[in-house]
Amino acid sequence: MNKLVKVFALAAAMVFCSQAVAQTRGAMFLGASFPMKDYGKFDGFDDFALTTLDENDGGAGIGFNAGLKWYFNMGLEGLGVMLSVDGFYNGSNPDLKEAYRTQEYNNSLGSFSYNSTPKYINVPAMLGLNYLFHFNSNLGLFVEAGAGGNLRFITNQESVMKTLVSTTKTTQNFDNAFCFAYQAGIGLEVARNLVIGCSFYNLGKAQVSGEQIIKTTTLNDNISVTNSNYNKMGNLRPMMILARIGFSF
Repeated sequence: MNKLVKVFALAAAMVFCSQAVAQTRGAMFLGASFPMKDYGKFDGFDDFALTTLDENDGGAGIGFNAGLKWYFNMGLEGLGVMLSVDGFYNGSNPDLKEAYRTQEYNNSLGSFSYNSTPKYINVPAMLGLNYLFHFNSNLGLFVEAGAGGNLRFITNQESVMKTLVSTTKTTQNFDNAFCFAYQAGIGLEVARNLVIGCSFYNLGKAQVSGEQIIKTTTLNDNISVTNSNYNKMGNLRPMMILARIGFSF
């Protein structure tokens, strides 16, 4: 009897899964991300989240986004469960780029330059709801919202200072962070294949921290000394508006 129940349960699960797969559609998106509020603001290194404790400015510039979404029809016309995975890349905004350039110098006493400056990479995964209303067979309006988690990466910063007697390379690494995130969007589906949308993403607030490695090499004897510090800095909350285009499959 127990074996028979298990067989029926397995069969029911297989039927349910096959129906779910049959009613699944997906979309691939590409677009531009426009930072909002403190995430896209830079008023100087004293207010910069990557250098100063308790500050919030991110100095992020306009970036790009690539994402995948899957929609699972749950039996109600137009309403479905949405699963999304996105990738965001944002570099420095013009004010922050100019601030980095201003710090660099080269004269008879030495030089200072950046080999690399930080870039932001965010990878959120979310679960939510999507509602699609078709005006006709070729045009539909959708709204959606979701919540989940975001994995934040910040690429390292490397600078080199050269004097008449030594060379110092400073590398600031940044720890990854995981935060609660949410999104909301609206858009059009054209000819059931082309998707044009606008979305708002809030990827959560987390402190910036990481190990700083300072390597000093004296020029006369080529001896290197390495020191490290663990720095705690400000708080970063990636928020952005997306304009993007997608293709259903």
